[in-house]
Amino acid sequence: MKQNPVFNWLIPLIAVLAVITAGVGLFSQGRDGAFSFRTVYGDTVEIYGQGIYRHDSTFVAALFKGTDAITLFVGIPLLLVGYLSYRRGSLRGSIFLIGMLLYFLYIGVTYTFSVVFNSLFLVYMALFSASLFATIIMLTTFDTQYLAGKVTTNMPHRGIAIFMFVAGLGTLFLWLSDLIGPIMTGQAPVNLGPYTTMFTHGFDSAVITPATVITGIHLLKRKPLGYLLAAPLLILCTIIGVTVIAQTISQAMVGITFPIGVYIGMIGSWVVMGAFAVGLAIRFFRNVTEAV
Repeated sequence: MKQNPVFNWLIPLIAVLAVITAGVGLFSQGRDGAFSFRTVYGDTVEIYGQGIYRHDSTFVAALFKGTDAITLFVGIPLLLVGYLSYRRGSLRGSIFLIGMLLYFLYIGVTYTFSVVFNSLFLVYMALFSASLFATIIMLTTFDTQYLAGKVTTNMPHRGIAIFMFVAGLGTLFLWLSDLIGPIMTGQAPVNLGPYTTMFTHGFDSAVITPATVITGIHLLKRKPLGYLLAAPLLILCTIIGVTVIAQTISQAMVGITFPIGVYIGMIGSWVVMGAFAVGLAIRFFRNVTEAV
């Protein structure tokens, strides 16, 4: 695989920005503690009141801290592993690196547009920008025909395609279940909190769902683009599944619990999806041969 020298500084930059984002988010303390806030919909929510997320709701701040833990202790090490494999000319390593870049792009855009404005805003913005253009460069310069020639006949095209359809459309329907009622009644969604819009719902539905469906279609047709996008999306799904576990633990630590049905239906579905993604990602990489 031909290497692009831009990644010699772009990947380390992403790692440094992610360390700052996750490190400060996870370990910053101080301020006055939780307080009540009246939203634009007239509801009263609890604001976290501590650390860098002091202006975010307690519900969402705990989510961010769970994400920070996974970013710091899982995401960044895996990004560097992918980068080193890429530097060694590994085809599998290059694909894995794209998957890790998708994760950092996902959290970069999420923090830029979801976290209440704070002193790390420029870091969030830089992480979003660096991850976005690193992903674009990798995807647009990747030799998809070469990749297609390295895929064995045992590649589980249909299995991965079905997973893409289920994961993408399942996410869409899950988020729509949160949105349709409030849209019809003019009330605030349950988890809107102090925010003015449902960014994650919108981004996943507008970007992630179409990406998975398009990937599934291309895989069924044995088209090279399907091979290029399949493993990175599987990697993203895997890390999201682990992140949901960390987020749930983080919320429990601040006293946020859910009915058993939510743990089984909502949270459990993300974890199960992540587990399936792990197995399919392993099968994908086993059926991609390295260059001789």
